[in-house]
Amino acid sequence: MEEKEDEKYRVVNINFFKKVWYSITKFEKYPEMATEGLGRALKYLAMMCAFITVFMTISSFIEMKKVVFNLSEYIEQNIPEFSYEDGQIQMDTEEPIIIDNIQYDGINRIIINPLLESDEEKEKFEAENDATGVTIYFFKNQIVMRTKVDNIDTKISPYTYKDFVQNYAGNDVKSFSKTQLIEYMRSSKMNNFYGKYMISSFISLLLVEIMITLIDALEIAAFGWLTTMITRIRIRFVAIYNMAVYALTLPMILNMLYIIVNYFTTFTISYFQVAYITIAYIYLAAVIFLLKDDLLKKLEEVEKIKKEQEKVREEIKEQEDNKEPESKEEKEPKNEDKTDDENKDAPNDQEPDGSEA
Repeated sequence: MEEKEDEKYRVVNINFFKKVWYSITKFEKYPEMATEGLGRALKYLAMMCAFITVFMTISSFIEMKKVVFNLSEYIEQNIPEFSYEDGQIQMDTEEPIIIDNIQYDGINRIIINPLLESDEEKEKFEAENDATGVTIYFFKNQIVMRTKVDNIDTKISPYTYKDFVQNYAGNDVKSFSKTQLIEYMRSSKMNNFYGKYMISSFISLLLVEIMITLIDALEIAAFGWLTTMITRIRIRFVAIYNMAVYALTLPMILNMLYIIVNYFTTFTISYFQVAYITIAYIYLAAVIFLLKDDLLKKLEEVEKIKKEQEKVREEIKEQEDNKEPESKEEKEPKNEDKTDDENKDAPNDQEPDGSEA
């Protein structure tokens, strides 16, 4: 019995794709996967996050290509003539250009003002045009990205044109005009920019996805621990956390599909995050109740074994009790024979009476 149980939950190395299949379709495999340890569970989580991040990066790349193309059209139709040389922008304009309708989720506003040069003038201009969200300022000699959240925290990230051009276009670009920039944005030369964008996006999205998923798994494991307390089954929290990681498999795949569908359509689910956590918890709760049923079955088997042992003990005791009377009966006839022999021998030892004398 013990050998069978040990074999049932023996630590084995299950490959990634089998774990994905087991996590979705086979609740009984969860304890087996949990016995592989926290390290393998976290490795599985990281691989799932990387798999999801690939689709997120591809979606972001496609969206960025659309943004770049739309931006090139906007520059062609709405921005006056300009030129770049020696790290500075020269533009034929007498007032700032403000662009509010940005077709990209990461940017809320773009303001072009090549008329300002000193830091004091730039800071004053930024304060006058301050707004919640991400605003990008194009000044004469630098680009400033200003991020403001909830009217409280403001993060300012300045970049020089020279560094920006070298990072995304290469060292070969020293100067360009408006027409050359538009042609460049629509040509295959942008592949260098897209490649770096995808790498940086993948790394940042992967780190964020792993952190969020770790927190989600912790939240689900906490609910799972409460469930074990209610059902009165003792499971280590590490094992519960491992199973919570595997329980997130289906929600993560659904999240990936949701990202793809949401990209091509306007379809949205208001409480998707709630459904995400709920599905994972249902999986974990099902595993816990399954373990509870297994435990009850084992207890029933133990009770049956105990009853059989009691029955055997009673039978042995009855056999011993039956043997004792038989042994007593065998001893009594021997005692009677002995007394008869003694009585026979007794008259020979007596003295004769007077008449016989």
